[in-house]
Amino acid sequence: MIRSIAIPILFVFAVLWGLFACEEAVDWDLEQGDNGMLVVDAILTDEFIQQHLRLSLSYDDLNGEAPPVTDAIVSVTANGVAYFFAPKEDVPGLYESTLPFAVFDDLTYELEITWEGQRFTASSELSEVAPFPEISFLPFEDTDSLFFGTVAPIYNANQQAMYEMNVDWSHLSSDPEGRAKLLFFTFSTINTGGLVRPAGDTIRFPKGSIITAKKFGLNEDFADYLRALALETSWRGSVFYGPAANLPTNLSGGALGFFSTCAVLTDTLIAQ
Repeated sequence: MIRSIAIPILFVFAVLWGLFACEEAVDWDLEQGDNGMLVVDAILTDEFIQQHLRLSLSYDDLNGEAPPVTDAIVSVTANGVAYFFAPKEDVPGLYESTLPFAVFDDLTYELEITWEGQRFTASSELSEVAPFPEISFLPFEDTDSLFFGTVAPIYNANQQAMYEMNVDWSHLSSDPEGRAKLLFFTFSTINTGGLVRPAGDTIRFPKGSIITAKKFGLNEDFADYLRALALETSWRGSVFYGPAANLPTNLSGGALGFFSTCAVLTDTLIAQ
């Protein structure tokens, strides 16, 4: 088995992007900002599915929930073909394409959102995705539980990727909520803040858990956004961490977040 010597980035995905738990308590000095701004979380893929994106508002409360936006007009256009998105009534803030479609290579996809008299736009071209590396598990202390060993190196000069690991052990437990979602990243450039990171929680799960792994190829601009997000969340507090900064975005009109189109690979395995 080939094992990477690099340490993977690991943090639980909750709401939009969850905050990574650190071993040392941190006092957050929050300043009230200019909130109520549109936040876009949109990743379209080359899978032939009903595509989804999420719209919300920026807010101050660290432990609060992002207010959903439910009354926007949303479309994505490529090569003269428009795909329209409608809000899902049972999941406020989530928008679903009215018809299934897949993102194709060599096309530019234009996102357009109209909300409260304002127009927000962004564009993206499909990324490439390299084959899955071998995924390994390690025993958790003296228990029958496991945790992720090797998933992805933090640095690879030839590719950038995001790994979404969905772990399900609800069939092994009386707890119907026996699930977790974790993210790992590979970047083609990193900085010292990414090399020396605060220690975080180890997410463990029982043997026999079902792992649904997805690997997203990242465009350069989307990778820059995710790298900046990691510096503001999971890498915050490292010895080389610098002053807080605004996250980059490809959205016009003052909106926050990002619109990206990603090639995706999917695999399913049993944790043993």
